[in-house]
Amino acid sequence: MSDLDKFPRPAVAVDLAILTVTGAGGTDPELRVFTQSRRNPDGRALPGAFLRERTTVAETADHVLREKVRIEPHETIRPRLLRLFDDPERDERTWAVSAAHALPLPEAVLAGANGELTRVTADGRLDGIASLLFDHDAIVDAAIRDVRERYEIRLRYVDVGPDPDGFLAEPFTLLQLRRVHEAVIGEELHKDNFARRMRPHLEPVVDDDGEVALSTALRGRPAALFRRAR
Repeated sequence: MSDLDKFPRPAVAVDLAILTVTGAGGTDPELRVFTQSRRNPDGRALPGAFLRERTTVAETADHVLREKVRIEPHETIRPRLLRLFDDPERDERTWAVSAAHALPLPEAVLAGANGELTRVTADGRLDGIASLLFDHDAIVDAAIRDVRERYEIRLRYVDVGPDPDGFLAEPFTLLQLRRVHEAVIGEELHKDNFARRMRPHLEPVVDDDGEVALSTALRGRPAALFRRAR
């Protein structure tokens, strides 16, 4: 008998905290988290699955997206490992460790997905959901902290660039960009400071005449359109 047979092994799950910004480009964008109902009629949880024998974490993440979320994995859809959640009591069904991932996606990618999008409040809670199953509240909290850290407008994060997770489609105005950042971090940002820090990472969109293209999508005066600097 191998010495390894003396050690019990936990089940390993891959859970995905999928985040998006609904209404990006509009007047009232919102950060939301994707959840699904479980057999318990009142229970909601993140999409996830246990590793099958001789499968990888990446293969299991693709399986969750394809079979549970009902979106097709793609090379641009890359779940990012948050950390392992290994409390022995986290799942009442069995001893299980979760390789929890964050997956920020544009809203359009989730069109027709099998689940619901729940609004994240300014203090990082899920609006209308008292508690998710298992320890998924802790996973969601970690995913929200992770995305908010990247969107905070601080000098040490400015090299990340505008909208690093691509919630907002190009082209966009500075106002639309700022509102997406505000939706993610849950607080208002100073207009002029935001514009000053973002402009080096943007380039204006020009029309056929070589003039800066303008947008009138939002209320107010026409505004210049930008895209991320190539």
